[in-house]
Amino acid sequence: MTDGMTRRGGMVSRLGARLTVLGSALLAFVLLSAHIGTNQVVFEGQAGGYPVRVLITPPGVVPAQVPITVRVLRGTPKRVTVRAAQWNVGTKGAPPAEDAAVVPGDPGVWAHDLWIMTASSYAVYVAVEGPAGSGTVVVPMQTSATRTLGMERGMGAVLIALGTLLVAGMLTIIGAAVREGPVPPGESPSPARARGGRVAMASGAVLLALALFGGSKWWDAEERAFQRRLLKPIAMQSTVRLVDADRVLTMAITDSLWRTNRFAPLMPDHGKLMHLFLIRADGAETESALAHLHPLRVHADTFVTRVPSLPAGRYLLFGDLLLQSGAQRTLVDTIDVPVAPVVPGDDGAAAAVVSSTVVPAVDTDDAWSAVTPVSLGAAYLLASGGMMVLTADARVDAGRDLRLVATVTNADGSPSMLAPYMGMGGHAMVLRRDAGVFMHLHPMGTASMTAQAQLMRRERGDTLLLDSAQIAAAMATAEAADSGAHAMHAMGPTDTGGTALAFPFAFPTAGAYRVFVQVRRNGVVETAAFDVSVGERGR
Repeated sequence: MTDGMTRRGGMVSRLGARLTVLGSALLAFVLLSAHIGTNQVVFEGQAGGYPVRVLITPPGVVPAQVPITVRVLRGTPKRVTVRAAQWNVGTKGAPPAEDAAVVPGDPGVWAHDLWIMTASSYAVYVAVEGPAGSGTVVVPMQTSATRTLGMERGMGAVLIALGTLLVAGMLTIIGAAVREGPVPPGESPSPARARGGRVAMASGAVLLALALFGGSKWWDAEERAFQRRLLKPIAMQSTVRLVDADRVLTMAITDSLWRTNRFAPLMPDHGKLMHLFLIRADGAETESALAHLHPLRVHADTFVTRVPSLPAGRYLLFGDLLLQSGAQRTLVDTIDVPVAPVVPGDDGAAAAVVSSTVVPAVDTDDAWSAVTPVSLGAAYLLASGGMMVLTADARVDAGRDLRLVATVTNADGSPSMLAPYMGMGGHAMVLRRDAGVFMHLHPMGTASMTAQAQLMRRERGDTLLLDSAQIAAAMATAEAADSGAHAMHAMGPTDTGGTALAFPFAFPTAGAYRVFVQVRRNGVVETAAFDVSVGERGR
């Protein structure tokens, strides 16, 4: 610990700047998804005889046109259609499917912009037809208003000029009507009429000014109401306490909407109500640490977990939650590990009493590790022997859909046998180094398989909102069947002799990223970390 504190002491100025950026990033980029900094969806699956990769990029404003790109990975279909159905309405209340068009110069890619009028959770139905048959994949999508579009200066200047002309024209018409309206053709208005015209123009100017002032106040009120409706982070408070010599993390949700049941109920994703990620925020130039934990829900608003043996320091906290509407939300915070016991605030928000009787045991799927990241394409030496190499099957630019392929070999170079980890071949976590983007990936992409199954269940007519135990039982069979297929589809031998695990993805923005990959081999969850430099969009 002394060495760790010495290293931290040499990084004070750099850490302060990073944490300043971090604080603003965590507040500015929380969206309606289990992602930070983006709500894009990447999904890879089988639509009948055609393997497809679907990229959906909601723009963060509603209403809006949502770009949908469908890459057909094998075969030549004749038709591709897309359709969005709101989670609580289904296809019976949705607009008809719309045809996508082939992207010029890339016959394997189809694209279409779909109008979305309401902020909500949606099931996007992508149907593919061709000689290999027809099929449909269901892709969960969430849309939300997270920002207000600004007006370009040029457009503003044009509108001001047109408005000025309109006001001047209206005043001219008012003055002419009063001054010359009653005057017979060919005669000049009298001085009294001329004065009346000027008075009428002045009165009209006052009335127009009052109308414009009232309109401005109305617009300001509408803008404030819209700002209140923008999606905001779920308010929470995290504390680390010492309980019987164990470090215990308590996460208390203080959000008034949550505490008044304004959210749909939670449901387990891969059998867990929360997937919690702790990622070291300091000392991250040459070293890092990751914990993938599954806290226990001890109260409707409170989750608790033991803090494993992580290096001391400041950590980013991302807690993924899945709602029965198919929406995903992420709790965000920063914590210091270790930290002395704290005193709850005056509002008692974090005053949940945590005793040794409610501190959960370590979950069998919890995994944590200190890591020393390597570059994309380099070999990462795994803790139990062997190595992992992460590569990309396309140039790494912002917005480009690709596969991140993790190849795992044993110490002797032979292929390493991977076992499913919580029903998947593996998990990947993508963090932009300034904490502006965080995403949790599976071999099927960024979409939640449980959310997909839930949307399909509701489409079949099962519209009940169940408690956690009921929904866990309802999802278990579907998850088991689908996860096995995704795990086996994602893992296979490669030309290098290793075992490959592919994660479909698209980096949302340019910048420096860190990708953590977790796989289960020989009964142990291994963690590797890779640094990736992402180029500008359209490079």
